Amino acid sequence: MPNQRNKIEHSANYDYYADVLWCSVPLLAMAWFFYGPRPILLMLVGLFTAYVCDCLITPLHGSGYRPHEPSSECFAALIVLMMPASVPYFIVVAAVVFAVLIKETFGGEGHYPFHPAAVGMAVAMLSWQGQVLNYPNPGTVLPLWGDLDVPLYAGMNESLTGGGLPTATTINLVTGNVQGPLGTGAVLVIAACGLFLLCRGHLQLSTVIPYLIVCIAVPWLLPNLNDLPAFSAPCEYVRQRIYLEKYIVLSGGMLFGAVFLACEPVTQPNRRASRIIYGLLLGAVTTVFRFNTSYETGVCFALLIVGAFPEWLDRVSRRAERVKFMKKEAKRVAKQAKADGF
Repeated sequence: MPNQRNKIEHSANYDYYADVLWCSVPLLAMAWFFYGPRPILLMLVGLFTAYVCDCLITPLHGSGYRPHEPSSECFAALIVLMMPASVPYFIVVAAVVFAVLIKETFGGEGHYPFHPAAVGMAVAMLSWQGQVLNYPNPGTVLPLWGDLDVPLYAGMNESLTGGGLPTATTINLVTGNVQGPLGTGAVLVIAACGLFLLCRGHLQLSTVIPYLIVCIAVPWLLPNLNDLPAFSAPCEYVRQRIYLEKYIVLSGGMLFGAVFLACEPVTQPNRRASRIIYGLLLGAVTTVFRFNTSYETGVCFALLIVGAFPEWLDRVSRRAERVKFMKKEAKRVAKQAKADGF
C-alpha cells in the first residue's frame, strides 16, 4: 500500500502542458541563435515566476500547490515566446503574475474561462507598448543585463495594417530571421511542433482548420492593399493577393496562435460543432486585429473576446443534439406504432 500512497497523480491535462513545454525548446533554441543567451534567461525568469506564484497563490483557494500540474509554467513559456528578445525582465514577471492570477482566481487548472497566457500578454501589450511591440534586428546579440543600446523596430504587421507589404524574403520568414516576437517567427519549427502536437492528440483540427480558413480567406477576398481598388473580384490581381497571403500566413502570430493557443483544452469548447464555430469566430476576430492594429500577437485579444462563447456554444450544441434525438425517437415510435397496427 505505501506504493499506492506515493503514486504520482498528474492533472487531467498534464500531457498537453508538458508537450507544449517541450515544443518551446526548439523555438527557444532559434531565439538563442538570433539574439544570444538573453532569451534563455527570459524563459528561466518566466518559469521561476510561474512556479513561485503557484506556490504562493494556490493555497488561498484551498487546493494547495500541486507539483505535478505544469500549466502555469506552460503559460509562462508561451508568454516569453510572444515577447521581443529585448523586453525588460520585469515585464515578463508582471505578465506571468497576471496569467497565474487569472488562472487561480477562477479555481486553478481546469476552471479558468480565459486563456491565461493571452491575459498576461494583453496586459503587457496595453501597459508597456514601447517595450513589448518593438523588436530588435535578428543577428543582434543582446546583453543579459543593463540598458539595451540597440535600435528597435515595429513588426511587419504595421506594414500590413497600413496597406503595404513588408520586404522580408520567404527564407527569412520561414526561419524567423525577421523583426518580431522571439518565438513566433520560425514557421518551419512551429509547423513541426504542430505536427507533433497533432500526433499526440492535442491539436483539434475542428478548431484549427476553421480558424486558418477565415484568417486566409478574408485577406484574399478583402485585401487591405493600397495598390488595389477597394472592391475587386477574387480572381483579379492574383499576384498581389498571393504576395499578401505570404505575409499573412508566414508573419505575425497567426500560425503560433493556431498551434499553441487556440486548442488549449480548458478554454476551447468540448463538442465538435462548437469547436468549428469557435474556430471561425477566433479567425474572424484575429483578422480584425491584424487589419486594424499593429499588434503582432493580436490573436491574444481575439482569444479573450471569443473566450466568452465556448460554454454557451456547448450548451446550444447539447440542446440541438437533444432536440434532434427527440425528433428521431418520435419518428421511430410512430413508425413502430404504424407497424403494430395502431
